[in-house]
Amino acid sequence: MTRGFLSDVLAKWKRFRWQGLVKVWAMFMAIALVLLVESLGLHYGATRFDITYLDRDKAIPAANAIAGEKATNLLVVDSSQEGVSDAEAMLDQILLDMKVPTTTVDVADENAEFPALNHYSTIVVAMPNLDRLGEHVLQIMQWAKKGGGVMFAMTPEKTGYLDVIGPQIGIETSTYEYVATEGITPSEDFMLGGGQTYTFSDPFKSSLSVALNDRAQVEAVSSNGRTPLVWRNAVESGTAVMCNIGIYVKMVRGFYASAFSLLSSAMAYPVINSAAFYLDDFPSPVPSGNGKYIKRDYNMSISEFYSQVWWPDLVRLAERYGIRFTGVMIENYGDDTKNDPIRQTDNTQFEYYGGLLLRQNGEIGYHGYNHQPLVLPNTNYGNEYTYVQWPNRKAIVDSLNELIAFQKTVLPAATSSVYVPPSNILSSEGRQIIGEDVPQIRAIASMAFPPDSSLEYVQEFGVAADGVVEAPRIVSGSMVNNSYMRLAAVSELNMHYVSTHFMHPDDLLDEDRGAKEGWETYRKGLEDYLDWLEQSAPSIRMQTGTECAAAVQRFSGLTVSMATSDDSWDLHLGNLIDQGWLMFRANNGTPGRVRGGSLTKLTGNLYLLKATSATVHIERKTGGKA
Repeated sequence: MTRGFLSDVLAKWKRFRWQGLVKVWAMFMAIALVLLVESLGLHYGATRFDITYLDRDKAIPAANAIAGEKATNLLVVDSSQEGVSDAEAMLDQILLDMKVPTTTVDVADENAEFPALNHYSTIVVAMPNLDRLGEHVLQIMQWAKKGGGVMFAMTPEKTGYLDVIGPQIGIETSTYEYVATEGITPSEDFMLGGGQTYTFSDPFKSSLSVALNDRAQVEAVSSNGRTPLVWRNAVESGTAVMCNIGIYVKMVRGFYASAFSLLSSAMAYPVINSAAFYLDDFPSPVPSGNGKYIKRDYNMSISEFYSQVWWPDLVRLAERYGIRFTGVMIENYGDDTKNDPIRQTDNTQFEYYGGLLLRQNGEIGYHGYNHQPLVLPNTNYGNEYTYVQWPNRKAIVDSLNELIAFQKTVLPAATSSVYVPPSNILSSEGRQIIGEDVPQIRAIASMAFPPDSSLEYVQEFGVAADGVVEAPRIVSGSMVNNSYMRLAAVSELNMHYVSTHFMHPDDLLDEDRGAKEGWETYRKGLEDYLDWLEQSAPSIRMQTGTECAAAVQRFSGLTVSMATSDDSWDLHLGNLIDQGWLMFRANNGTPGRVRGGSLTKLTGNLYLLKATSATVHIERKTGGKA
């Protein structure tokens, strides 16, 4: 009987005139189901990294990398003069990162013996009043005539010795007056991002009023075009470079590094070659309700705006510019630091947005179990913040371990390693705990530049003594076009060939971060920065936070020495692991064929060198400058 019933059903189905439509409907339902599953972030794999971490014991701090090497540069300072300590600190970091072994002599120290100049290939003088050097000034210029390169790094005072050597360093006339330098315009062929003006946030009378002779080659001028700020001059067989900027802070290191690279027939220094983009507080619990300006512009709730406008726009930017975002996760926004961590029960937003991020081949890092910075009771927030301190070391470790475990539960394919401190606040104790007790954290991405608050964790690019990678963020949000951030961006592009940027999903809820201007203005500001970056550094690698940190590892340990002949530049690289990246400037001669690497022209006579061998041979074609 059952068999007869089935036969009747099949027969009726064959006579059913709409069976074709039912099949089509079933097919569409299947497609819709697949799209639904994908939209929930369920179809993604682990992030595909193009570069991975070195073992901790193979990552070398920069200071260790050049320790014991014979000094090739002499830094001459006079600690008794105003401003010299700031200039010396800035130059010390520049020369360390450029891997230039340096000996420092302080002429204010009566017991210090002035060294023999023939031991060095470059000299940097950091003092405004050259009369303090006395006859040594004339000795330095005689040394330069024989092929040496000398850089006067500080704005000079008009003194007798400046007048004596003025013609040799390109100065025709000088006055006793200083002029305010509101910004700097490097020449297009001199620096990445050249041909544009970069504004100083707090200009003052920092540059000496001078007129140059016809032999001086000006590389950068003030924003009004009237005051030369960086120039070079041939001194018979050698070179003199003058820096007349008069500002000695971290924000302008790239200009001084570029000036130093003018001193030899060619110069090479290690760089990072990385652009990373962070999304702080992402994924995290999405705020409920409406945002004032989101409602104004889109008539959407916050969650609707994130999913229907904000994230699709970011995906389009990522596809257009090759960006791979690194989101850093917050499990909850509570302020409980005393009790044991409580697992987040609502995983929907984490799975959805985290899955979308991983599908984009982005990365997910760590921001915190909650948004309380890693500080102990000895940190006093005062009136600056309403954050709560952690009671002890164990509480901090437990909170980080909970975040790590939660992330692995909701996003099992995620591979995480980078920690971003909430509000960039990280105490010395919290930093020590990360290095000693939380091995899953391989890198910290806080701030590159000194902030308004003394509580924020400021970093240098490099590897710390405990093996943790320091990979700070440089610029943020959509306001990258303001004077402070764009100056920082161009400086770091030339100093380290790096760009690190961060933004928050909730920027559009905060007037101080662009909410009132609206997402369209915010997005266009970000696009403008990305256009500038693409134009200034088209060959820079778009990376995730982990890849950027791995690149910093290789940069930190890499050293370089160079032998020059009439027909070649031969580089020897120390601590090269797999590949290294270097800026290469050909001041006298043009690069030809390369063995052991490859060159990409960036601008003027500036190239990006990819080294694949510890020995790199670059053919030198003479007969004219590059």
